[in-house]
Amino acid sequence: MEFVLIEKAKSSAYFKQVERIYLDSFPISQLRPTRMITRMLAVDPNYHLFVARQSDTIVGFTLVYSFNDLNIQFLDFMAIDKAYRNRGIGGKLFTHMVNISKQIVMNSIGLIFEVERERTMENNKNGCRHGRVLFYRRHGAKAFDNVHYMLPDLHGGKPEDMYLMIIPNWELVYLEKGFVFQIIKSIYLTIYHYYDELNLLELTIKGLPPTISLI
Repeated sequence: MEFVLIEKAKSSAYFKQVERIYLDSFPISQLRPTRMITRMLAVDPNYHLFVARQSDTIVGFTLVYSFNDLNIQFLDFMAIDKAYRNRGIGGKLFTHMVNISKQIVMNSIGLIFEVERERTMENNKNGCRHGRVLFYRRHGAKAFDNVHYMLPDLHGGKPEDMYLMIIPNWELVYLEKGFVFQIIKSIYLTIYHYYDELNLLELTIKGLPPTISLI
């Protein structure tokens, strides 16, 4: 198994090879138009495509964005081909991304990502959402306490309440509210091209204490 950073000149075209995995792995409400992704890969030097390759077969991928001004890296998407799941590939790919994020972003605070919250009806430990949260917890992830991060639905649907999580690169206990505001604003604008017509950022930040615990 090898993990490869696709060079910028080829990343937009290379994404076509993982597009099937992308479309098969996420609900429609979380998908962005592939043309938006390929455009970002082509023109934005901070947006990177990594692939997991077994022999000549691509079995997974990640898309990550380097917010150098905030000293963080954002894990946009990570997915494994359905035929290769439950083999430990996802854990190896995620660990690789955590390690590589320290090299790509100077003085990186950590790797940040969105995770679906468990549904009320999903009260068994075999639930997919519960399993994802546990997966990231096992790898050292912490959640932004009491932050109800609203994922914009670019298809016109209702925004989804998500966890915002981080793999810190050192022992972090909390982040300043103003810094969390800047993180979410940057994700909205840069990743989703979302200009907060629904005031999601204000709704997320409103009522939070000056410091946000990481739990």
